[in-house]
Amino acid sequence: MALDDIFSYFGHYDKGSFDVVACQGNEPTEADVAAFEADAGFRLPGEFREFTMSPLGGLYMEVREELWPRPKLYDVGPFWTFLYGMKVFGIAEGIPEWLDIREQYKEFTANGFADLVPFLQLAGNADKYCFDSAGRIIRWSHEESENREQEPITFSELLMREIRELEARKDRKIRAAGGEA
Repeated sequence: MALDDIFSYFGHYDKGSFDVVACQGNEPTEADVAAFEADAGFRLPGEFREFTMSPLGGLYMEVREELWPRPKLYDVGPFWTFLYGMKVFGIAEGIPEWLDIREQYKEFTANGFADLVPFLQLAGNADKYCFDSAGRIIRWSHEESENREQEPITFSELLMREIRELEARKDRKIRAAGGEA
C-alpha cells in the first residue's frame, strides 16, 4: 500500500457519509517541513512528508453528524461509539491549533515526550500515533505514557487501516441506530 491508494480513496470517498477537511491549496513547502523537523531534531518519514505537503495534509475526517450524532457530556457507551472521526496533524499555514503538528509537538515536549512527534489521533480518543526519531510508528497511550507500542507498518498502511476501521464503525453505528445488532 502506498500514498497513491490514499489519494485514490479521497478522490472517490463517500461524501454522503463523511466530512473531510484538509489544507487544500495551503500546503506547506519543503522549507516549512524542514523547519519543523529542525525543531523536533529528526527527519519525518518520507511518506508522511509527502502526504503533509499534499492537498490532503492536515486532514480531518469525520462521519457526518446526521449519521452519527455526537456524544454529549456524561454520555456512556462502548468506547468505539465515541470514535466518529480522525485527524492527521499537519503543518499548513493557518491550520487550526488542534490540527497543527507543531502545537501537538509543543504539548508533547512540555509533558516530557520530546522524542515523539504525534501525527494521527482518533476523535474521542486521547491516545495518539507518533513517530520516534528512527521513523517508527509508536502508539502512545495517555494512560500508560511510558508504554510505547510499536506499529510495524507504514504511514499509508496505518492511515488506510484507520479509515477502513472508521468506515466499519460508521456502518455499525448506523445499524445500531436502526435497531440491528
